[in-house]
Amino acid sequence: SHLIDAGIATMHELAEHDGPVADMSTRAVTALSAQARLQVAARPDGKPPYEVMDPRPLMALPDPDKGDLFFDFEGDPLWTADGSEWGLEYLWGVLCGTGDFHPLWAHDRAGERQALIDFLALVRRRRRRHPGMHVYHYANYEKNALLRLAGRHGVGEDDIDALLREGVLVDLYPLVRKSVRVGTENHSLKSLEPLYMGGELRRGEVTTATASITEYARYCRLREAGLTENAATVLKEIEDYNRYDCRSTQRLRDWLIAR
Repeated sequence: SHLIDAGIATMHELAEHDGPVADMSTRAVTALSAQARLQVAARPDGKPPYEVMDPRPLMALPDPDKGDLFFDFEGDPLWTADGSEWGLEYLWGVLCGTGDFHPLWAHDRAGERQALIDFLALVRRRRRRHPGMHVYHYANYEKNALLRLAGRHGVGEDDIDALLREGVLVDLYPLVRKSVRVGTENHSLKSLEPLYMGGELRRGEVTTATASITEYARYCRLREAGLTENAATVLKEIEDYNRYDCRSTQRLRDWLIAR
């Protein structure tokens, strides 16, 4: 409303604005104008323009390690077995720096508990072989979900506390927000990917988290109808989407280090 009161009603007007705005700090106005300039800038190569506004947060990135893992959940918030407890983390995608992909599936509460146990065991083994490794993810969903699942199933609390306390889990999202200004409407992986995915940009049916949830619901219907072959095809599409998200997280980590 402060911008509108100052006669700034469009992104282009904000990009061209120079000077103070009543009841807004100079820092806020400068940042918003800079963001708007990037968003309206031409994209001759198809990539959004960007600028490193503060390289210091990127210095907190750990050095790459052979044991590094890149982790992403697929979850359905509307799944329930009995109507009393909602949400299922049905796919735990773990990509090794070498390219090996480990999908851990969970189609019910028992499977979810086992996936938690298997994931923590995988990380434990990895840390023994590579003490300097880290688990990279994007945004805080993975960390929050691990804590929630440990409470739900009564397993892994000490392991997850140790991962958090020792800085093994590395969220790239706040590093992007603090360091890089990008000419996109948001900081989702999908929006950032033109910067670093090159010819690997998303293709296929399942390209968003919402589509993943919709497709998982379709898988459940196909499975219940006994159409196992069709159901398996849907699961493969979801797995490919999840693998891509993990690979995107890895490519983003590498891109940030290069900055």
